[in-house]
Amino acid sequence: MHFKTHHVAFTVNSLDESIKWYCDTLGFTLVNRFKRPVRDTALLRKDAVQIELFGINIGLKPLPNYRKNLLEDLQVVGTKHLCIEVDDLDKTVSMLKKKGVEFVIAIDQASFGGSYTFFKDCNGILIELYQA
Repeated sequence: MHFKTHHVAFTVNSLDESIKWYCDTLGFTLVNRFKRPVRDTALLRKDAVQIELFGINIGLKPLPNYRKNLLEDLQVVGTKHLCIEVDDLDKTVSMLKKKGVEFVIAIDQASFGGSYTFFKDCNGILIELYQA
């Protein structure tokens, strides 16, 4: 049996703003967009990474503050973050900071080797950058 990741999914505050942010800030491309009665969905891709975004049209609840705090969120059961591997972490961080991206920790050494850092997307969702 063979497994590989197909995509990760996020519910976002505004689908249009999030598509623009992921495309302009991280270089993703919009692959497809679907309209449904309760939610609109977009699939974005950059290299081997795919992100599905859900824009909820009815009853959207905000991201709880603890989910925006890396250490607090680690204490809650559930999915934690998307990790994107990059070739040059310092260069990627520098480029994203110039675009106004908010980083939540400085670059650190991963316990399994390599270096990492975390930033927030335009919705406050935590994303990790990792360099082996």
